[in-house]
Amino acid sequence: MMLLRKVLLIGMLAFFLIGLMLPSSILTLSSIPKAHAASHPIRLTGAFYSGWNGSNPGPTITVTKGDTVSLTLVSGDNAPHTFIIDVDKDGVVASSNCSMDKCSQQFTNTVNYQFTVDFGPGTYTYYCSVHLTSMIGTFIVPGPDYGVSSNPSSLTLSQGANSNSTVSITSLNNFAGSVTLSSSSSPPGLQTSSFSVNPVMVPPSGIAKSNFTISVPVGTPPASYSITVTAKNSTAFSHSTTVLVTVVMPDFKISLSSSSLTIAPGSSGTVIATLTSLNGFSGTVSLTSTLSSSGPQVLFSPTSVMLSSSGPASSTLSVSAATSGAYSNPVPQGNYQVNVTGTRGLLVHSATLALTIGSSSGAGALPASVIIGIGVVSAVAVVAAIVYILRRRPSAKM
Repeated sequence: MMLLRKVLLIGMLAFFLIGLMLPSSILTLSSIPKAHAASHPIRLTGAFYSGWNGSNPGPTITVTKGDTVSLTLVSGDNAPHTFIIDVDKDGVVASSNCSMDKCSQQFTNTVNYQFTVDFGPGTYTYYCSVHLTSMIGTFIVPGPDYGVSSNPSSLTLSQGANSNSTVSITSLNNFAGSVTLSSSSSPPGLQTSSFSVNPVMVPPSGIAKSNFTISVPVGTPPASYSITVTAKNSTAFSHSTTVLVTVVMPDFKISLSSSSLTIAPGSSGTVIATLTSLNGFSGTVSLTSTLSSSGPQVLFSPTSVMLSSSGPASSTLSVSAATSGAYSNPVPQGNYQVNVTGTRGLLVHSATLALTIGSSSGAGALPASVIIGIGVVSAVAVVAAIVYILRRRPSAKM
């Protein structure tokens, strides 16, 4: 008997020690995760002459199955009212089936009514069982669904360019299933690649994604386009998202390092012409110039530039006011306008240089030799005047 007690005691001690060493998860039941449910506090004021919250029908209420609705019901006319949701859809009747329908107690001032949305999906009618025609509204419990979005949702592309966009399909109300994607261009003109994933399997309460490429063929007219991506599942309902695409023409611009240049007769000066790519333009641009009147010589170095989409290119514009030979006429002094033009096919852009030959004051400036001669004559006249004054002074008396 003593031996049996010792065996039992040792066994109980061993069981206790094993229990201490085992993880607690083995000794207790795992809790079952609960689905997330929202709580909706809603206030409705009812009056037989104005409806729920002052309108008939009253405001539409949309909640999800499993949500908790906390209604604050107020009698706006001190008359008796009863809030009913026609769950069994047997119609708006005075004697509702409250074993199926959601029914509040009758109230003449304010009452709180709370219930769990354990029905649906579907569209139901809520009403007052006392005022069947003047106090009616719509109660919606949406079923599983999905939303569609695109990123980016707008693009600016030049002719011949392309870019990627990502379509996201988001599960709503625990939707899960296969969604097939398609795309279209409006107006026609843009092209789209196949989707990287199609059909897309959307997980419950999750997001699935698929990528595609939008291409602008060369020669596509510059305009605003839209790419519509439609997502459709086997239940025949569908949703869509739109990518707005602005198509622009590759182009360039031309600018000068200075808008004006002044050079002396017989000398020369330079200005830098810079060309910059716009909208992904690349190619060779030819440079030419025209003068408002003949005289100065204008040269480019180089006469054409290779412009890439990654950065600007430049050419040196040299203007000379020197005569070209012993028998040539000197370049007339005055103001000129030099029109600098860059050309690439049908693309033509210009910049204007205001050129002055002579002083910055403009035409009519005197040559340097004339200015020197006038200076010498003036100096001689001043010296003669001083000598004359000294001779006219009376001699000092001793």
